[in-house]
Amino acid sequence: MKGKFVQIAALCLSAVLLLASGGRQAAAAAPAGGSGPLIRVGLHYGTGAMEGLNLQNEAGSGFRFGYYDSANQFVELGSTVQRAISVVKTMNVYYGTYDKYTCYHSALTSSSVAVGEYHLQLPGSYATFAEAQAAASLYGGGFPACIGGVFYARVGNYTTRDGAVAAQAVLSAQGVYTELCGTSGYGVSVVVTGTNTMVFQYDDLGQGTGLGIEPGQVNTGEKCTTLSKGYLYYGGFRFERIDGGDMTVVNILGLEDYVKGVVPIEMSDSWPIEALKAQAVAARSYALSLGSKHSRHHFDICAETDCQAYGGLNRAGANSNAAVDQTAGLVVTYNGQIAHTCYYASNGGASESSSVVYETSQANHPYLIGKMDPYEASAPIPSSSYYWTRSFSSDTLVSKLRALGYNVSGAITSIAVTALTETGNPKMVTFTDSSGKSYSISTKNVIQKMLYLPSYRYGFDTPSQNTPASSVTVNGSAAGGLSGLYAIDGNGNVTALDGGAYMITDSGVTQAGQASGGTGGGSTGTLSSTTGSGGTFTFVGTGWGHNVGMSQWGAYAMAQQGYTYLDILQFYYTGITVGYM
Repeated sequence: MKGKFVQIAALCLSAVLLLASGGRQAAAAAPAGGSGPLIRVGLHYGTGAMEGLNLQNEAGSGFRFGYYDSANQFVELGSTVQRAISVVKTMNVYYGTYDKYTCYHSALTSSSVAVGEYHLQLPGSYATFAEAQAAASLYGGGFPACIGGVFYARVGNYTTRDGAVAAQAVLSAQGVYTELCGTSGYGVSVVVTGTNTMVFQYDDLGQGTGLGIEPGQVNTGEKCTTLSKGYLYYGGFRFERIDGGDMTVVNILGLEDYVKGVVPIEMSDSWPIEALKAQAVAARSYALSLGSKHSRHHFDICAETDCQAYGGLNRAGANSNAAVDQTAGLVVTYNGQIAHTCYYASNGGASESSSVVYETSQANHPYLIGKMDPYEASAPIPSSSYYWTRSFSSDTLVSKLRALGYNVSGAITSIAVTALTETGNPKMVTFTDSSGKSYSISTKNVIQKMLYLPSYRYGFDTPSQNTPASSVTVNGSAAGGLSGLYAIDGNGNVTALDGGAYMITDSGVTQAGQASGGTGGGSTGTLSSTTGSGGTFTFVGTGWGHNVGMSQWGAYAMAQQGYTYLDILQFYYTGITVGYM
């Protein structure tokens, strides 16, 4: 999940059942119910909108056609027993492989399978899909159409007007009079996949309903699933040509089914169940906190990390599904409102406050407070995903600074972390050029607009230039690292120190420890500077993500240590409660 903030009003809960048990919340059984409120998930939109998309019913008997009303309830118009169908925008499209996907597309003109945009319409109109279908079935290539809410019987599809006129003359000679027609720029057609056999045509004439498609009925107790572009989905689909363009495709399904498609993408199904449960509650809350973020594309939330990753049922397993089921309906709240539960892979030893990362008032999200993370470092995080370096030449830095509006003179000669946040993450970074001019930039702009560093916990590869910390002496000898050092708590428990340990120096600077054998963490959590080497400046850091809210690897570590999903959520989101919607 990318941590871009969306300034929207949080949804209010009509009632919240607090799970209080003394000073600590206790888990409660989920209430009985279905898959929750409906949510609209954008699968293909904008530059990714489709000219054609295949659907295959994996559990059921064909598909139902209709539209979704203002409450997102499906209104059925008709159906087909075909289990493999394709929806195409009504223009000339051809079947074949385009951009590694076997589908219908206007560029595949050499294909022998073409779906044409010209049709012949029989006289009159009909009250229902069934009546139009019955009339159309009397002719080869006949199919029902719903244009602006009115049903018609149509025949054939032709790629040229001349071809349609020739077919019209043949019917006329048989005493069958038809009207040559097409659809508006909002029309979509349903065909049997791999053929030009028309099943249904729908045109809302720009009214914004789009074509709704639901998988056909299945046996009692069995849920319908649909395969599309390699992904298996619950729920139905809406195809809409917004502003007459390619098709925006939206998956409309219950919230709980949606969360089952998020959790195993954001975490592995093999992870500890309590971590997965924390992820389920966070994902559910985050989705609801966004409201209708993508309203201009006529859906609520996208399937990408711009919102949160959603992959249908492809990675779902017994563990991740159980995590969703066991937390069904539970959300994170703060003062009665659903919380904006950001999360990320790892924080490198310290999370960060939303006011630093997003430069907004902390009062907007008082529960997103940065803190030292004593758990994450014990998780089995792959080094390649935890320790990182990024190098930039002076010329590159000059170019990037100028793109931000700074009038840099000459080369960059030094870089320094000149201010730290309360958790020891960089707050301000200062670049100095060869003329002696300095340019101080917030860490938000360094990461989000300039250098795109992997996390907010970083420094430089020249630890000898770090602000000196107070020396630490153990048994009369200076400690050069954390290796071999231990801490004893108030109960006498002895714990080996690792990269999550930190200290406060005599100057008041918070410094993070570095686990022995680590790479790229020496200057993390300190005031530091570098003059580079050979005109190249190297940033080093730990963690992966925006550092706001829950660390997924930290959740893993806490679950391994016996903490519950409630403990995890309450650690990473300050002052929150967890309750039912």
